[in-house]
Amino acid sequence: MKKNMIYGVIGALILLGVGMGIFISRQEPKKIDQVQKKEEVDAIPTVDSSTVVTLKSLQGNKEILLEGKGVPSGTSSIDYELSYDTQGQGKQGVIGTISDITGNTFEKQMTLGTCSSGRCVYHEVIGSIQVTLKFTGDYGERILIKEFSL
Repeated sequence: MKKNMIYGVIGALILLGVGMGIFISRQEPKKIDQVQKKEEVDAIPTVDSSTVVTLKSLQGNKEILLEGKGVPSGTSSIDYELSYDTQGQGKQGVIGTISDITGNTFEKQMTLGTCSSGRCVYHEVIGSIQVTLKFTGDYGERILIKEFSL
């Protein structure tokens, strides 16, 4: 008698589970609003106009020299990202950090390509180079975005 009761309870639980599964699967999915809320991201303020950045071509566009003057006082590092289109290799770029800031100036020489074991393959840049600099210091963060032609 107790065995039958246990089997009955187990059977009822199985039927209940199957019934719930069918019920849930038949429900229409909840409609999502067309406009989803985007998480607000605090925009990084730009540096002021006293910060001047130049980009010079070296060695026939194989290398470049990025120079800056008027770096905000208290700057501890500058993250850089350069992006450009190339002939046959698509979109390429260079990223890194400048921590050698002397007074209110910096300079960074970079290769437009890749080097390994003393052999370099240079990019043939098409069009302009977009430079994004993020200045970080005791003031927080500041950004500068500028395009240069070689």
